[in-house]
Amino acid sequence: MLSEFARTLATDFSIPGILEHLVHRVVRVLPIDAAGVTLIAPDSAPEYVAASDESALRFEQLQTELDDGPCLAAYRTNRAIAIPNLAENTDFPRFTERALEEGLVAVFTFPLRDGELGLGALDLYRESAGPLDEAEMAAAQTLADVASAYLLNAQARIDLKAVSETERDALEQLRLVDRKKTEYLTTVIHELRTPMTSITGYTELLQDAKAGALSDTQQQLLDAIDRNGQRLTALADDLLTLAELEEGAVLERHVEVDLCAVVDAARSAVEGRIDGRRLDVEFEVPSEPVPIMGDARNLERLTTNLLTNAVKFTPDGGTVRCTLRSAGKVASIEVKDDGVGIPESEQAELFTRFFRACASERGEIPGSGLGLNIVASIAHNHGGKVTVESAPGRGTTFVVELPLP
Repeated sequence: MLSEFARTLATDFSIPGILEHLVHRVVRVLPIDAAGVTLIAPDSAPEYVAASDESALRFEQLQTELDDGPCLAAYRTNRAIAIPNLAENTDFPRFTERALEEGLVAVFTFPLRDGELGLGALDLYRESAGPLDEAEMAAAQTLADVASAYLLNAQARIDLKAVSETERDALEQLRLVDRKKTEYLTTVIHELRTPMTSITGYTELLQDAKAGALSDTQQQLLDAIDRNGQRLTALADDLLTLAELEEGAVLERHVEVDLCAVVDAARSAVEGRIDGRRLDVEFEVPSEPVPIMGDARNLERLTTNLLTNAVKFTPDGGTVRCTLRSAGKVASIEVKDDGVGIPESEQAELFTRFFRACASERGEIPGSGLGLNIVASIAHNHGGKVTVESAPGRGTTFVVELPLP
C-alpha cells in the first residue's frame, strides 16, 4: 500500500492533490471512519486543508476556530497523539465538548514534519471508542512521513518556478536596459564620428599645405591633432564593432570567406605600423584557399588587432610571425611575437573590456583596452575561441581557432 501510495504521488501531484490523496488512502486501509489533514504555516492561518468527507472537514476547521485540539498539538510537539475515547480526555476541553456533540468518539493524530519542524498534522476520526494497534499507528505515521516528503518536493517545485519566473522577468528587464544602452551608445558614437571626420579631413588638408606652408612647430602641433583624432576615430570604431557584435546582427552577414584573403588584408592594414621599424614580420599562409562561413570585415579586424598588438609590444630587432593553418574541421590563425610578454597574473583579464596590461602603462603604449575583447567577441561570434600563451620577456602567442564548414 505504501509503495502504491508513493508511486502515485511520483506523478507530480500538486500540494492539494497530495493531501486529498492522503486522506482518501488512509480511510481505505485503516479502521477509521474519516480523515483530515491540515498544513500549518508558522504564525499564520492554515495554508491547506483536505478531508475525506464533510464531517472530517468540519473537525479540521473546528480545531482551527477554537485554537484547540490534537491537530495543533501534534503540529507543535511533533509527536503522534492517540485519543481512543474523547469522553475520557481532558487535554482539549473546548474541542472535546464540541466534537462529542457532533458524534465524534476517537481521534488519532500524526504530525507531518520536516525533520524537527512541523508542517501540519494528519487526523484520523472514528465514531466508536477503542485504540489503533501498534501496526496501524506505525502505518499511519509512515503515510504521514511519505506525504511530508512529497509535500516538501512539491513546495520546492513551486519555489523554483517562482524564482525562475522572477529571474526571467529580471533577465528580460536587463536585456531591455542593455538594448537601450547599446542604442544610446551607438547614437552617441555616430554623433561623435561626424565632427571627427571633419577634424581629420581638415587636418589632412593642412598637412598637405593646401592652405599654405606650415612652420615646423605648426606641423608638430598638427601631427598631434591628427594622431589624437585618429585615436578617437579608432575608439569610436571599436565601440561600434562591440555594439554590433552584442546585437548579433553580424550573424546575418556570414558568407563564405577565404581566410587567406583575410590574412592578406590584415597584412596590408598593419604595413603603416611596420614602416620605419626594425622588425622581422613574417606571414605563412597555405597555397590553397581556406574557406569558412563568416564575416570578412570582422575577421580582418580580428587578425589586424592581433598583429597590431604584436607590433606594438615587440621592440625593434624582434620578430612577429602570423601563421594560418587548417587541419580536420578547424582553421587556426596564430600570431606569435618575441616581445615583452604578459605576466600570468594578468592573462585571465586580457579579453575583458578596457583592460590594459602593466606593460602598456609602463611603456606608455596607446590603446583603448578594447582590441582583445573585440578579438574574443568576433571569435565567439564565429563559433570559435582564442587562447594565449605568454611570459614576461619571452613573447606572446595568440591562437584563434575557427570551425571549418
